[in-house]
Amino acid sequence: MSELRPDSPVSRPPTARPRETAPDAVEPPSQVELQAIARHLVTLPGQEGAEVTVDEALGVTFVRGCGSGPDMTYAAMPQWGDDDWPTGLAAVRRHMLDQDRWPSLLLTDRLEHPSSLPAALEREGWLPVLSETVMYSGRAAVVPHLEPSMRIEAVRPRSLETHERLEREIFGLGPDQVERRRTALAAALDDGRLRAWVVWLDEEPVAVARLSRGDGVAGLQGVGVVERYRGRGFGTLITTVATRAGLATGNRLVWLSVREDNEPAVRTYHALGFERAFSWTRWLSAEDPRRR
Repeated sequence: MSELRPDSPVSRPPTARPRETAPDAVEPPSQVELQAIARHLVTLPGQEGAEVTVDEALGVTFVRGCGSGPDMTYAAMPQWGDDDWPTGLAAVRRHMLDQDRWPSLLLTDRLEHPSSLPAALEREGWLPVLSETVMYSGRAAVVPHLEPSMRIEAVRPRSLETHERLEREIFGLGPDQVERRRTALAAALDDGRLRAWVVWLDEEPVAVARLSRGDGVAGLQGVGVVERYRGRGFGTLITTVATRAGLATGNRLVWLSVREDNEPAVRTYHALGFERAFSWTRWLSAEDPRRR
């Protein structure tokens, strides 16, 4: 039967935990692991075609997507001190305005910036526009087989179209970046940085998930179920499959990021053993570059 399995650039390393054992308790992420998760979080848009660059002079990592909208481009992971952050923030703001980009900054609640920075942003008129909680797990739950007609497909570059199309349907993504997304995702799949799955039911795709390789951690992204099939366990199933794959390939922790107001998803992830690591917030400057 082995010849029927899809080929994969990822193999189980010698450091992976044996399949038949799992820890009774998982140690929380260390500071090094938290930093690795944050770096992974910031760089993930690169697998969808965004440009991700570290600007050492400005002390931030820039994520640049197509277009100039604030949802496409932002600065993250500021490396500013308690005394020099006003200078760093002003320089990033000027730089983004000069590039006709709306100043936007991603901050976590535990890492890489003075604790006074969010309050200072609010005083200067910046607005929090999106917040999510990053959760981690070091063990995968057990779920029963759901449907006799169900199958799980490991996505390969040649079969990426179905996965990408289903993601757009589930998450309401526009069609303008289809080719860019498919090209970037195919490259990540081909070199082993990314794994992806589609759940099929009666030959209809109903759920998707992605798993990205980070620096000693694995990131779970794009977990979604077609609306009419929600509440039947497919999200739990594909989350567990991806979590097991992340742990089986030598990572101690698998992480994901979920909107804080998505209570059903948060409950599901807690039930699967995920715990809170930190939160992040995207801040948006009140100054529109188009009015300059």
